[in-house]
Amino acid sequence: MSFSIERDTDRTGKTTYLLLGGTFDRAAHRDLRRALRDAFARTRRGRVVLDVAGVEDIGSECLEVLLTGYTNALRGGYGFEVTNAHGPVQLLLEATRLYLRRSDEKLYADTLYAGETLYAPVWLSGSPADVS
Repeated sequence: MSFSIERDTDRTGKTTYLLLGGTFDRAAHRDLRRALRDAFARTRRGRVVLDVAGVEDIGSECLEVLLTGYTNALRGGYGFEVTNAHGPVQLLLEATRLYLRRSDEKLYADTLYAGETLYAPVWLSGSPADVS
């Protein structure tokens, strides 16, 4: 089982893209955590975009890393987006709300008021998968 993580940054340095491929199981969670930590360090309050088009499977350890990364993005004022999910990976990411179906995007946007801030649960900060 193998995985790949490629990083790219836009010209302004405000968006870092992580292109993920392969199977993200227990063996991949440390590398994924490190890649997210480095991406947040490079963006300087910008955004991190994870392109999961090449991901075939994702295990619970890596899912926890993504959820913790999302939480840290909210707390730190970063943007965090998961794109191009498909198949079972899409279903799993939709269940965790890390990836929204097109039909949910409008519904989700309508539930937020202008200027409303989302806060992550405090208990996530002590996670062993903490990416900060």
